[in-house]
Amino acid sequence: TPDSASSPGDMRSIDGRRVSELSVDAATDDAERTAAAGKLAGKLGGGEGGEGVSLEAHALALHVAPLARYAFTLAWYGAVFEDAQLLDALGWTLSLGAVTAAVTVPFALLAAKLYKRLRRKLWLVFLILMPLFAPADIFASSLLVFFKTLNDGFEAVEAATGLPVGTWFQLGFGTAAIGLIVYTLPYAFVVILITMGRYNPEQTEAARACGATAWQAFRDVEFPQIRPGVMSATAFTVILVFNEYVRSNALKGGFDTFTTVLVSQMLNEGMSEQSYAMSSFVSFIAIALIGGIIIFTLLRSEAAARRAQPVAEPGTRSTAAV
Repeated sequence: TPDSASSPGDMRSIDGRRVSELSVDAATDDAERTAAAGKLAGKLGGGEGGEGVSLEAHALALHVAPLARYAFTLAWYGAVFEDAQLLDALGWTLSLGAVTAAVTVPFALLAAKLYKRLRRKLWLVFLILMPLFAPADIFASSLLVFFKTLNDGFEAVEAATGLPVGTWFQLGFGTAAIGLIVYTLPYAFVVILITMGRYNPEQTEAARACGATAWQAFRDVEFPQIRPGVMSATAFTVILVFNEYVRSNALKGGFDTFTTVLVSQMLNEGMSEQSYAMSSFVSFIAIALIGGIIIFTLLRSEAAARRAQPVAEPGTRSTAAV
């Protein structure tokens, strides 16, 4: 190999003068693209058929080869529904998101109401927000050891008493759901608590004074005003479940979630075209969900503002008219 082919300075000159001339055209399959990249490496390195090619030429060939032109197509969006692994992982993830949101949001709402009632609030905030201060891998490892130890204890109870409790805490859907509930509860608590900060508790007292029960006062007076926060906490919880990898991967047991499938593909063989299309679908759904919540909140706020405006009685003139 000529010495100039291996020097960084000459590689920069090659990068500046000849890369545009030696760019690889779009190949119809991976074999043609690999052959084209090998031929390009031979030209850059001064050898034929890949012989005597410098490391710099190989690196530049690998950099140039992916610059091939690709044809735009929507075919992979249809192929998504033929990928059984992705659909199965998406189903498990949706189930985890539904169960996690169904448990997390009510607990976060109760915790927020308890926070408003307490005089000493610091211990409750510290208890709920504590999972946020643990790194994800340490958090997942701790829960994994906890569930393993707990499962060993229940297996011993089953062996001693014959009660069918030995599989209660085996790694699976239940353990993954518990881990995700602990993980998402602080976020839902903060979102709902911020929304409740705008609510005046005297309205509840007024409703109770008019004969409403505690449940009626919450359902008819308080909840309509904090509904946007509850909906936002629900959407945020589902999005967190979709994006979570470390905790789900450690506690899920024998099934795959959407994120674990994508990460596994990236680490082993590269993401498939169906995976990219499915990721786009999920992103579109998340954007539409968040946008819908924002629009709904704005419309509700505008309607409430209109209802709050004083209405002039018939036969009277408004102040603005005067």
